[in-house]
Amino acid sequence: MKKFACFIGLLCFSLILFSQDQIKITHGPYLHNVGETSATIVWTTNKPAVSWVEIAPDDGTHFYAKEREKFFDSPLGKKQITKLHRITADNLSPATTYNFRVFSREVLKRGDNNQTLYGNVASSAVYKVEPLKFKTLDTSKKEIKFSVVNDIHADYKRLESLLKQAPKDADFLVLNGDMVSQMESEDQIMKGFLDTLVQYTKSSMPLFYARGNHESRGNFSEEFIAYFPTPTGKPYYTFRQGKVFFIVLDGGEDKPDSDIEYFDTANFDKYRSDQAKWLQSVIESDEYKGASARIVITHIPPAWGSWHGSVDFKKKFAPVLNGANVDVILSGHLHKHEFYPASSSGFEAPNVVNSNSDIMNVCVDSEEIKIDFVGADGKPSHPGKTFRLNSAKE
Repeated sequence: MKKFACFIGLLCFSLILFSQDQIKITHGPYLHNVGETSATIVWTTNKPAVSWVEIAPDDGTHFYAKEREKFFDSPLGKKQITKLHRITADNLSPATTYNFRVFSREVLKRGDNNQTLYGNVASSAVYKVEPLKFKTLDTSKKEIKFSVVNDIHADYKRLESLLKQAPKDADFLVLNGDMVSQMESEDQIMKGFLDTLVQYTKSSMPLFYARGNHESRGNFSEEFIAYFPTPTGKPYYTFRQGKVFFIVLDGGEDKPDSDIEYFDTANFDKYRSDQAKWLQSVIESDEYKGASARIVITHIPPAWGSWHGSVDFKKKFAPVLNGANVDVILSGHLHKHEFYPASSSGFEAPNVVNSNSDIMNVCVDSEEIKIDFVGADGKPSHPGKTFRLNSAKE
């Protein structure tokens, strides 16, 4: 009788599990925070799970050829149980292509003393399809290409049209702010632009995100770094590709901190001051000084206007950037194309502003930076810009 009761209990438990939604990957994976020796892979699931990434060199062998190295999200020594999965694969080789696979094992129940009941596993496929791939950054490249989109404001249809105009051999994609009008939920940012980006990048092209003023708004805005991790843990950071040193800056909001629109939640003046101190240490670094080209990416054009955000940015950042041999500053925010020549608005470097109806395609070689502006129809929307590198003038 006891055996029969146990059997019935197990049967009922199995039926309950079967009737529940199975764990699945709901969004992603996508690549952010890719460097020369590491890469962060991000995705979400519909159920809390312990997740990991398996990495294999792209050497022609099948993913199943042998046990592959596993990476977990365990910052404090314990594997995280969550629906948002951010896993960094480190100790990689520069300029190297890797195959990868993501896994999420559902956690059904947690008991005392770390007792954990696991369920099914969701994963990306490798059996009859090519595995997902990424390539670590390559500081030896002689020419690099990348594209920039900005001010999409969750218009994913427009984003789809613009991405079709990006070069197929681009090294990465820059999101230069205001991809949404405000951050209110995970579902909003996924449907607004991230799902479209995952489809375009095929989970294999790195993304680099410069936070805009609209990403600073909304009840979900504090989660920005959780979904878009950076080397610094803040929305300002640096990276290198080829001989180009990139500085991604975060100008914060455009109005005074006391403005009624922010409901007494803004503290961006102090934030910009702290960021300026960090920036000073960056331009004093050997990596920065040794670069052949230096590009600054920031959403609000520092050379533009008289609103408080731009004025405070110029006050705190111009003394640091001027004299630092910055070749060009790339911005958005204005929803129209603008160009501020070198030394015209308080900054020695020229400031190029991309429209929200164009994609900006950039190519950098040992001599110059070439920028083309292309509309959703595939036609040039504005005359291109070419800048001779400061290092080539010496």
